[in-house]
Amino acid sequence: MIPYIRRNKILELLHQKDIVYLDELVKEINVSDATIRRDLKTLSEEGQIDLLTGGAAKIRINAGEKPLDERVNINKEEKELIGRYAATLVNDGEFIFVGPGTTENAMISHLGGRGITVVTNGAFHVNEIIKNKIDAIILGGRIINDIAVLSGPMAIDQVATMHFDKCFIGCSGISKDRKLTTSDENVALINKEAMKNSNDVFFIADMSKMGKACRFVFGEINENSKLITVGDVPDFLDGYNVINID
Repeated sequence: MIPYIRRNKILELLHQKDIVYLDELVKEINVSDATIRRDLKTLSEEGQIDLLTGGAAKIRINAGEKPLDERVNINKEEKELIGRYAATLVNDGEFIFVGPGTTENAMISHLGGRGITVVTNGAFHVNEIIKNKIDAIILGGRIINDIAVLSGPMAIDQVATMHFDKCFIGCSGISKDRKLTTSDENVALINKEAMKNSNDVFFIADMSKMGKACRFVFGEINENSKLITVGDVPDFLDGYNVINID
C-alpha cells in the first residue's frame, strides 16, 4: 500500500473516533508498528493530527493557516483529483469565482481554452492563469504574503457588484457541524459575497480539512451547496450534498 493511501486510511479512522491508538491502526491497516509511527509523525508535521502520550492520536480540531509553501505539498494527489473534477463542472463561456487556495489552484490548470472568465482573490493563481491563457479578473486589496491571498474592503466591494454562474471555494477546515471556515475575516466576507451572487455553489476540500475549524465561518454544506472531495466521507457529512470522486 502506497503511503498516500495508507495515510488517508489513518485519517478516515481518526474521523470515526475521537482517539485512536497505535495498536488499533497497526491491526486495521495491517502494516508494521514502525510504518504507522512514521505515518503519524508525517501527519503530525503536516498539522493534520495531534500525537498523544501512550501511543494515541487524534484529529487536530483547531486548524491554523499554514504558509503557502507548506500547504502546497499537503495531499497534492487529492487536490489534483478534486481540481480536475471541479473543472469538468464549468461550461464554456461561464463567469466563475474561484477561491484563493491550493486546491483551487489545481482546478485552474484545467480551465484553459474554454472561453471562461475567472474572478479570484488568489495571488498564487496568477502564474497558472497566464500559462493557460485564461481570461481573468484579479480582485484588488491587501496581499497576505504568507498565504498569497488578496483581501480587504476593495475586494469585497468588487465581488458584491458581480454575478457568477458558479463559484468554487476551498476552506481551512470543515467543522463537525458542517461549517466551512477560514483564518482571515476578509476572506470569509469575500467568500460570502461570491456565494450569495452565484447560481451554483461548490466547496472543494481534501480529507485534511475534515473535522477541523478555523476562526471565521463563511458557509455551510446544505441543500444549496455541494462539497467535492475524495476518500471516505466522515459520518457527520452522511446524507448531505457531497460529491465523492474516489
